[in-house]
Amino acid sequence: MTIDVSVIVVNWNVRELLRECLRSTLEDGGIAADRLELIVVDNASHDGSVEMVRAQFPQLRLIANTDNVGFGRANNQALPLCHGRHVLLLNPDTRVLPGALAALVRHMDETPAAAVMGCRLLNADMSLQRWTGGAFPRLANVVSHYFFVDRVLPASWRPMPLYLDRDVAHDIEVDWVSGAVMILRSDKLGGRLFDPHYFMYGEDMELCHRLKASGGQVIYTPVASIVHYQGESMRQQDADVMLSSLKGPRQFYRHMRGDKGVLLYDLVTVAGFALRAALYRFGSLVRGGDARLAAKARSSADLTGRAWKILRS
Repeated sequence: MTIDVSVIVVNWNVRELLRECLRSTLEDGGIAADRLELIVVDNASHDGSVEMVRAQFPQLRLIANTDNVGFGRANNQALPLCHGRHVLLLNPDTRVLPGALAALVRHMDETPAAAVMGCRLLNADMSLQRWTGGAFPRLANVVSHYFFVDRVLPASWRPMPLYLDRDVAHDIEVDWVSGAVMILRSDKLGGRLFDPHYFMYGEDMELCHRLKASGGQVIYTPVASIVHYQGESMRQQDADVMLSSLKGPRQFYRHMRGDKGVLLYDLVTVAGFALRAALYRFGSLVRGGDARLAAKARSSADLTGRAWKILRS
């Protein structure tokens, strides 16, 4: 029997989210069990994730690492075990909505030029996430993003956004799609997934850049939607992992623009987060201590410090 899709889930200390991810993949994805392959790679979790998978999903292939080798390397471990026509990377903090996987596989089959495809990611309240894909970072769109230019100028006047800024009704070609949900055509991979130099974050950009350079298209499609509980899982990540969320895209930018170019990138990032922290703080005070804006101010201030730490390293 032909395997339509091999699903790789890399987990680190999100046992309850992982349980729902695996259940929804198997029960709601819309792919028959004999045409679906599911591989879990656990990066040395200490919350009982491995034991849960062994007890409740014994039919799955499980790789239990003794160290946290990072997102990219863990996916790379699973790739040689995949036999599907397509490979789907799926974060453990996701819930597959009814028929979503079947829709993605069908759409990949109908779009032969696509080497990789991403779909709509939804927050827990079913609102659209903007971090699903976009343009490769360039100085113009980095400035536009961090300094709110994309909130002021009309779309025709500004560069292609770093992150998707609107919902779409049809497929669009983009530079990159998020590794949180990413389906790839197996015969386009050449036996290789991620660059192992990326620990976490940014590796999805590098992979999409490599596939585009070899002639494949990177497509964002609205034909399927998957819930991504990003906030819940991010709160469980330690400072080093959070810091890598800035280091990853920066590493890709340096790969593209060199050391001199990355200095401008760093300065824009630090200044942009500092500006956001100040504006959100001011807005919170004006609105009588608005808790939502105050939280955004604290987050931006924290990211300013992390970006400054990278700049000085």
